[in-house]
Amino acid sequence: MAYYGYAGTILCVDLTSREIEREPLDIQVATKFLGGMGLQLKQLYELLNPNTDPLSPENPIIIGAGPLVGTGAPGAVRILGTAKHPQTGAIGSGGGAMRFGAMLKWAGYDHIIITGKASSPVYLKIIDNDVEICDATHLWGKDIVDTTEGLWGEYGDCGVIAIGQAGENQVIIAQAVVDNAASLGRGGLGAMMGSKNLKALVAKGTGGVKIADPERFKRVCESMFERARRFPGQPETVKYGIMPNWPNYGRQMGYTKNRTKLLDFDDINKKIGSEPYKKLRRKAIGCPSCFIVDKEIVEVQEGRFKGLKWSTPSYINAAIFGGTLGLTGVGEAVKFGEVTDRYGIDQISFTGLLDFITTLYEERAITKNDVGGLPLSRDIDTVITWLDKTAFREGFGNVLADGWPGLIKVLGEKGIERKTPIIKGREGVWEPRAAGLGTNEFAQLTYPRGPNAESGGTGLYVLNQPVEQVKRHGERMGMSKDWIDRTFASPLKINIGRLTPSSENWLAIFNSLGLCNRHVNNRFYHINICSELFSAATGVEINPQELMEYADRVWNLFKMINVREGFSRKDDEPPDMWFEPMRAPDGEEIFLMDYYKTKVLSREDVDQWLDDYYDERGWDIEKGIPTKEKLTKLGLEDLVKDLPK
Repeated sequence: MAYYGYAGTILCVDLTSREIEREPLDIQVATKFLGGMGLQLKQLYELLNPNTDPLSPENPIIIGAGPLVGTGAPGAVRILGTAKHPQTGAIGSGGGAMRFGAMLKWAGYDHIIITGKASSPVYLKIIDNDVEICDATHLWGKDIVDTTEGLWGEYGDCGVIAIGQAGENQVIIAQAVVDNAASLGRGGLGAMMGSKNLKALVAKGTGGVKIADPERFKRVCESMFERARRFPGQPETVKYGIMPNWPNYGRQMGYTKNRTKLLDFDDINKKIGSEPYKKLRRKAIGCPSCFIVDKEIVEVQEGRFKGLKWSTPSYINAAIFGGTLGLTGVGEAVKFGEVTDRYGIDQISFTGLLDFITTLYEERAITKNDVGGLPLSRDIDTVITWLDKTAFREGFGNVLADGWPGLIKVLGEKGIERKTPIIKGREGVWEPRAAGLGTNEFAQLTYPRGPNAESGGTGLYVLNQPVEQVKRHGERMGMSKDWIDRTFASPLKINIGRLTPSSENWLAIFNSLGLCNRHVNNRFYHINICSELFSAATGVEINPQELMEYADRVWNLFKMINVREGFSRKDDEPPDMWFEPMRAPDGEEIFLMDYYKTKVLSREDVDQWLDDYYDERGWDIEKGIPTKEKLTKLGLEDLVKDLPK
C-alpha cells in the first residue's frame, strides 16, 4: 500500500540473535496514536513486561520519528528514543534533533525496535535497504565526538546516534548524542545502549517521504517560512542562537542556583554570560528544515582553553550550569560542555548531583572523607575530575554514576534524603521558588517520566506575561473557551493545575508529529497549522479539535504505561525543599509563590492544584490516574485491566 507522511516500515533488530526483520506499519494504529511518541509508547506497551530491569536485555529501545519528519515541514526534525529509564524506573520518550530522523525516514523506516544484547560491541548501520549489525570493537572506549566523526568518515553524509564512555559503563545519567549536536534520552538512554553493547546507530537514506496533498502542504509551509522571515527576532537568533534568552533562563527561571540560595546573576553574567559569549568564535548550524539555524559550533579565542571547539545545541547550557559550578570564564564553560558531551553525561543531572554534595560540604554536613577524598571546590579542575571519575565509575564517581538512588544509599545515614530536590527519582530542572509556579515548574510533578526541561511543553517561559497573552497562548494550543474560562477563574489569575494539561497535550502533538519544541520554532505553530500539516501530509483528515483529542489519548497512554509500573499520585508530590525558603544574594528569603508572585504557596495549595489537574484530565483525583470511563472514552479499553484493583 502507499504511505504518505509515514515511511511505512518498522525495523525490528534482535541484538542477541542478530536477526533483522521488517514489518509494515499499521497505518490505523499509527494514525490513532499520531506516530512518533504516541506510536512508540503503544509499541513499548505491547513489548515490555512490567517491572523489567531497565538495563536488562529484555528492555526494548525504540528509536524513530513522526510523520512530519523528513517532509520539509518547518522544524520537523524530532528523533525520539522510548524505553524504561534506569534513572527513574519510569517509561517515556526523550527527544533530539539534527539529521538522523530525516535520514531514517528517507531510508524507508519510521521506527527501529531494538531488543536483546549483543555478545560484543556493535553498531547498527542503516543505508536504505542495507541494514547490518556491524562490529564496533574499534569504537568501544572512544568518546562520542571521535565515534561520530569516525562513522562520518566511513559513511559520508549520514545521521549518527552515539554513546561515550559513560554509556559504555552504564552510568545511569548517561545519554546519547545525535550528530555531535543534540542530546537524546535524558534518564539513561546512553546506559541502556551500553547495556546492550550498542555503541551507535548510523542512518543514511536516498529516498524521500511522499506527501498526500503536496500543494496544500506547500502552502502551509511557505506561509510559516514567510512569517519567520518577518519575525523581528530572527536576525539576532541566527547570530546568537537562543543565547539572547539567557537572562530569562539564567535569572528568572532559577538555573543559576545551588541547593540553598540563588547566586548573583549579574556576577555570573559578567564572567560567562552574554558579553563574554560574544567573544567566542561562532558558526551557526541547523537541522534540516530549520526556521532559524539556532545550534552552533563555538571556539574559545583566548586563555587556558584557547582553540577548544564545541558543537552544541547552545552555549546557554554551559552558562546555566557553569554558574552553579563556579566557573569563571567562557573557556571554562565551553570545556565543561565539551567534556560532558564527549563522555555522554547529562549536564542537568551531573550538575545537580555535584552541586548537592558540594553544598553539603560547604554546610559541613559531610567531609571530603565521605566522598573518598575527592575535591569539593567550585572550579573547572574539580568539575573535570568528577566528570572523569563518574564516566569511568572510579572512586566516589561510581556513586554519582548511580544517580540520586546511589547517593542516598551511601550518604543516607546523614539525613540527606529530605534535602534532595528529586521528583520520581530525578532532580527538578525548573526552580519554582525563583520563578514562581508556572506550567514548566508544576509539570515537573505530573510529567510521567520524571521532571524534564520540556515537561510543560510550551509553558510560561517568560515571567509575568499579561493574562490576555497567556489566554492567547492557550487558544494557540487548542484550549476551548470553556477550558480557558475554568483556567482563568482564579483569585491568582491562573489556575496552573488546569492550564498544565493543555501544555502537556501540546507537547504530545509536537513529539508525536516530530516537531522541534524549542521556543524559536514552537512560537510559529498553532493547533490549526498542526492539524493542516498532518492532514495534508498523511491524507488522513483530522481537524484541530480531533487533534487535541488524539493528543489526550497519547498522554493517557503515557500515564497508563507508568501506572502499570506502579506510579500514582504519591509520585507526583512536590519535594520538601520547595516549601523551605531560598536566600537571594542580598540575604532576602525567597518562598514558593504562584506565577504572578502574589501569594506564598503552602503544600495544601499545591495539592489543590494537583486535584484540579487530575480533575481537568478526567482522572481519579485521589489516585492521580486515569479512570475506566476516561480510558474507554479515548478508545483505550485494553488499558483498563492495568488500573489498580
